[in-house]
Amino acid sequence: MTAGTATPEQVARELAGRAGEVALGLDFDGTLSPVVDDPQAARPLAGIVDLLGPLADRFAAVAIISGRPAPYLAEHVGAPGVRYLGLYGLQEVHEGEVRVDPRLAAARAAVGAAAAALRDSPAVRDSGAWLEDKEYSIAVHTRRVPDRDRWTDEIDRTARRIAEEHGLEIVPGKMVWELRPPVRGDKGDAVRRVVDESGARAVVVIGDDLGDLPAFAAVTELAAAGVDGLRVAVRSAESPPELLAGADLVLEGPEGVLEFLRRLAA
Repeated sequence: MTAGTATPEQVARELAGRAGEVALGLDFDGTLSPVVDDPQAARPLAGIVDLLGPLADRFAAVAIISGRPAPYLAEHVGAPGVRYLGLYGLQEVHEGEVRVDPRLAAARAAVGAAAAALRDSPAVRDSGAWLEDKEYSIAVHTRRVPDRDRWTDEIDRTARRIAEEHGLEIVPGKMVWELRPPVRGDKGDAVRRVVDESGARAVVVIGDDLGDLPAFAAVTELAAAGVDGLRVAVRSAESPPELLAGADLVLEGPEGVLEFLRRLAA
């Protein structure tokens, strides 16, 4: 299942025709929600949440897969039947129950120590970078930093040093460095789990950032095992070129995603 030269309308029509065997994996920031300067202010584009419940009724699975904490996703994208896989799939809210990989829980002390070190570092303190506490990881955001170019290299060095000191790894994104325990888990693992647990015979992943590349890779891997796949990139001024190059279909911002989901639900 590849888009080729097909339009989003044609692709959506094909998918809707076999909805019961298709799993949908959707990113949050930049995909369902417009990118905003304050990450805490991110909300789904109006109309998207209303479509998710009906889609979950028809499709093999609908899963929100994000680096955000799963409870955050469940709160702001709440719809019946939808799965919420946060922290790149290492935490999940499904039918009101929160599950977390026990290896993350064991590393909470290290994450807390790293957060304190970042908070006290001149690079973070003096630049005005914002720290997002995800409970099991800590992220440094520079989107709101007035002189971002001046501080990027210093924040990068600081984040990597502190991550190494506390036995954490770095997951980079657009204007963000996330420090998290070195526990195997990315969006590709989450996609494979959703497909396996739903019994889907086809999978569509939609995303806009570097963290979505493992999900794209999982689609390619699953295709070799007989599961049809579609890799959908969401274009913005900040889209990584490698994501766009690896996509079967490109949508124009969250507005394009909204229209695509409307066609799937029609």
